[in-house]
Amino acid sequence: MRGVVLLTGATGFLGAQVARRLLSNTEHVVVALVRARDAAEAKRRLERAWQDWPEAVRHLGGRVEPLAGDLTLPGLGLASDAWTGLAGRVTHVIHSAAELRFDGALDEMRRINVQGVAHLLELAHAANRHHGLSRYAHISTAYVAGSRAGEVAEADLTDEYGFANTYEQTKYEGELLVRAAMASFPVSVFRPGMVVGDSANGEIRSFNTVYVPLRLYLSGRLRLIPSRPDLRVNMVPVDYVADAVARLAFDPRAAGATFHLTVKSERLPTAKVLLETARRWAKKE
Repeated sequence: MRGVVLLTGATGFLGAQVARRLLSNTEHVVVALVRARDAAEAKRRLERAWQDWPEAVRHLGGRVEPLAGDLTLPGLGLASDAWTGLAGRVTHVIHSAAELRFDGALDEMRRINVQGVAHLLELAHAANRHHGLSRYAHISTAYVAGSRAGEVAEADLTDEYGFANTYEQTKYEGELLVRAAMASFPVSVFRPGMVVGDSANGEIRSFNTVYVPLRLYLSGRLRLIPSRPDLRVNMVPVDYVADAVARLAFDPRAAGATFHLTVKSERLPTAKVLLETARRWAKKE
């Protein structure tokens, strides 16, 4: 059956890749929630974000429905009739939007990573009451355990051990809300490591996470990287994460499951290898 997928974060790095796979591998309609004043601006934002992928842009106004809204507002910032209409037709929700800063103030980070999740879950509950929600796919992070060490069960989350930054804390708080909803409708939770460029060509649109210290280092603004040379860098390519989300969000076996989208520790690059590779690349350029 042809479903209706509500996708958040479609203008972002990971969300755009998920959207591309939904359009190429399914027949579902994709309702892309975009922070904008109206549908025309939402469409323009998607066109700019997807300009490198004309095969996705051509679906705008067809299988892709740009929806102007705001996760941080009650009712997603939608008029009541638009919210009700959306709840009456959505079959799947894929929540990719997030505030990714590590140094953001806690209240600011919570607006999207916690309150935004709560607002989206309200719609999911309404859709489930109306016709039954097929899946709620939530993109969390591999760092929801915070500073806790040792073996941690997937559902055994706690804030007792603290967090390294407000990003970890707010993603933890947001995932708690999602896990509580597992009793009401099918949920899949995805916990990726640091998402980096495409494994085939290195394509990247958002230069955050590991790219920030690398840029400072290669530009000479940071003379030393504060890390042990043998530290494993928990990176995962965007295509691996997007493929997993776009596939497992529709797999009945994935309902109620949590997936760590990470790479085996022995396959991860060390900080030394990462810096050496970056230096070789910079010399070629």
